[in-house]
Amino acid sequence: MSHQTNAFFSDKELLQSVLHRRVEKSGRFGPESTAEEVAVGLASEINGKTVIITGVSPSGLGAEAARVIFKQKPRLLILASRNKKTIDDTTVAIGGADSPDIVKAVELDLSDLESVRKAATEILDTTPVVDVLINNAGIMMPPSFKTTKQGIELQFGVNHVGHFLFTNLLMPALLRAWEGPCVVNISSAGHRAGGIRFDDLNMEDGKAYEPFIAYGQSKSANILFSVSLTEKLRGKGLGSFAVDPGAVATTGLSETIPFDRRVEMGWWNADGTPSEKLPWTSVGQGAAGYIVAGFDRDIAEQSGSCLAKGNIDPTTEAHATDPVIAEKLWLLSEELVGQKFHYAQELLGWTYGASVPS
Repeated sequence: MSHQTNAFFSDKELLQSVLHRRVEKSGRFGPESTAEEVAVGLASEINGKTVIITGVSPSGLGAEAARVIFKQKPRLLILASRNKKTIDDTTVAIGGADSPDIVKAVELDLSDLESVRKAATEILDTTPVVDVLINNAGIMMPPSFKTTKQGIELQFGVNHVGHFLFTNLLMPALLRAWEGPCVVNISSAGHRAGGIRFDDLNMEDGKAYEPFIAYGQSKSANILFSVSLTEKLRGKGLGSFAVDPGAVATTGLSETIPFDRRVEMGWWNADGTPSEKLPWTSVGQGAAGYIVAGFDRDIAEQSGSCLAKGNIDPTTEAHATDPVIAEKLWLLSEELVGQKFHYAQELLGWTYGASVPS
């Protein structure tokens, strides 16, 4: 099929304006802050905490977040990814190879819900408490339609559904945190490509598949998940933020996108270099929002928001912030994973893990 990109993104000049949008400084850190600088500033909040990061690779944003967190002496840093070798390589890259009691590896394939359940069980057997969960893993615009093992469109399945189940299975440990547990969901400016296609998640079983629209759906879901977690669990002390890390050219996330499509979208030049029209940011700056979202208690009252350039982004689209849509997505996600999660009762006394009736 032809690429019928959302009209919002078909106008290259408008796309540039979105990526160049001004996000006012709303906290102690600014758009130029790096993850290293933020972690140093929040060292007392990181020290002694148990942190989980999904989807790490040596050159990626998750690895940069892991590196700066590790330097501030967490109690436990769990790196959860599909490939054990990639986790091991990342552990070496962040300087954690000689600290096996602190840096732990867990194999997690978000495209298979059985793998998600196994990984969550392994983590709960390892630690009774989780302070911060950073749902970083994701895929971007595979050119052909694919599904997860359970038959869900791959981007929606990996970027949202797998993390939805993983987070909820870890909720007992998160709610045991002494203060301010937080779930960080990594989103993107790409959420503007479209909201949740509740009646057609799989895009006519792939016949109407458009990679960028599917990516936008999954990134909208990431923000809506933070909205729901806040609505349901703010009273129990849990916070949740979505983070748009910005345009980072060196992470390898876009390698699944055919080169000619990257040129068509205005992201790359024909000579193979990143387009000078985009406001590219460094890995350090891109990962700064991860640390702000997870550990900066000054923004706790704004839980449920999306951060961009290290600050609350007021330009997030309504289709990704509406609590009614968020609740509809939560119910759909429960159906997709075959399990309900109720958090209406007192702390540590919730109804947890009931199967969805057939």
